[in-house]
Amino acid sequence: MDISKSQLTISHLKMICQLAESETVKEAAQALFISQPALTNRIREAEKRLNSQLFYRRGRRIYMSNAGKRLLVSAKKILQELARVEHDISRLTHGVEQVLRISMPHYANFSWLPDVLEGFSLSYPQIELEITSQSPVKPLQALHNHDVDVAIISSAKAELEIDAEQYVAKVITQDELVACLSKQHHKSNQAFLMPEDFADQTYVTNSTEAETEREYELFFKPAGVIPPKVLQVGFNDAILALVKANVGVSIFSQRQLTRYLPDASLTTCRLGEAGLPVFWHVVYRNHEHIIAPAEKLFSLLSQHYN
Repeated sequence: MDISKSQLTISHLKMICQLAESETVKEAAQALFISQPALTNRIREAEKRLNSQLFYRRGRRIYMSNAGKRLLVSAKKILQELARVEHDISRLTHGVEQVLRISMPHYANFSWLPDVLEGFSLSYPQIELEITSQSPVKPLQALHNHDVDVAIISSAKAELEIDAEQYVAKVITQDELVACLSKQHHKSNQAFLMPEDFADQTYVTNSTEAETEREYELFFKPAGVIPPKVLQVGFNDAILALVKANVGVSIFSQRQLTRYLPDASLTTCRLGEAGLPVFWHVVYRNHEHIIAPAEKLFSLLSQHYN
């Protein structure tokens, strides 16, 4: 594919993204700080260059055609990558030679951050670590897309099934998913909880999306049980405040609860009689610029947890 033959400019890509978020051309024009006629001309110009209709109108509202929707997908990716490149280049002018992007799920334990960041900077002062939790549902896809360089993920498997030519995966430590309850909860003295124990409970969580190899996939789904009421709360502290007040129950990893368990109003129960172990992995792209710093990161994480 000859990129020199591309027909659109950055202005066209910004236009398509803004129009996707706006109900009218007038609204989009105001957001782009241009006049409505100028935006209308820009739309016509893009459609002429692509020889395809990108939008259609119904009254005052505008809607994307299938061609417009396809362009929108790529426009978002291109503009996100451009913003990231500009951000990285600004760092380079301040002595940062490389940015190592690390994806972590929002439910991870972040207690390692201070020690690991300090240890990493001593070995690689020219590399900056960037932590993101934007791709917890499909972290391996984020690696494949080069959105991140390293993914820290949990799995019920001690060994991940990955393409060994493209990726390296190493186990950091073993953990366990546990139920978290108020000490006042009528089931808090049970040695373990089965999925059926949640059938009459309010379940408090920070995500209603079924995440790979977490409680829904490993615990609820095999038993065909779903808690009748789910409260989605965005922060772990808020979840635990509701659990302590006996509003509902939740599920965390044991390590995630380490700093909370001294609280006398909270307790945990195993999930199933045998428990529900999970393993934390570091997965990184098998690339010459990533291998050495990723291995250092793995070493520091292993020291912290073991």
